[in-house]
Amino acid sequence: MNYPNAPSVSDIVEYLNKLDESHIVLGYGSLLSRDSRERYSQINTLGIPVMVSGFERAWVTRSIQEQQTYVGAIKNSSKKLNAQLIPTQLNPALQEREKDYRFTQVSADQITFDLATHSQSNLKTGAQLDELYEVLSAYHLWVCETLECSPATEAFPVSQTYIDTCLAGCIEHAGEKAARDFIVHTSMWDHPRINDRALPKYPRAAKVSADMHEKIDAVLAATLSQ
Repeated sequence: MNYPNAPSVSDIVEYLNKLDESHIVLGYGSLLSRDSRERYSQINTLGIPVMVSGFERAWVTRSIQEQQTYVGAIKNSSKKLNAQLIPTQLNPALQEREKDYRFTQVSADQITFDLATHSQSNLKTGAQLDELYEVLSAYHLWVCETLECSPATEAFPVSQTYIDTCLAGCIEHAGEKAARDFIVHTSMWDHPRINDRALPKYPRAAKVSADMHEKIDAVLAATLSQ
């Protein structure tokens, strides 16, 4: 599979047809990071960038145990969010990671493949897309919907290392456009934030290089200023 360099529809169909899993989670937060999901949840599958309609991502998921606030998905028919198709078992490790969410099933017609990532030159016929959605429809597709909406506060701030984990995953899989999409399609950025890069407070933080930190800071500054 020629991923992440704009795989063709046939590449994606071939990949999906070879999977042993029957479940696909639509990762839209820290699961965007391959390093984080492999090291902390033992999920060793590729993530395929997509857009998911019918949900809004916002800084509303409070972890009482971890004393910080994460992004959460809220049903909203007029909104969408960027995510990755992540084939995985709904095992105890993943359920523990997502304990502040409920697994909500979504349909294949809520999924759109990002044509800026999946080159249009590879989409030769509508029949190829029909085949892709037919294959995708055979899987159980899940999004982690937040259990309760609680905006970030000084007592439950947003950790920079959590943001880094999400945006590094976007950039590594689909470039800076995916990071900009994450920011644009996330509400409530006006929140208390702690810079914990020197001593991460987010317990599933990805390993992020200094160069990647610079890219993340630049994308955040440019996008949030618009």
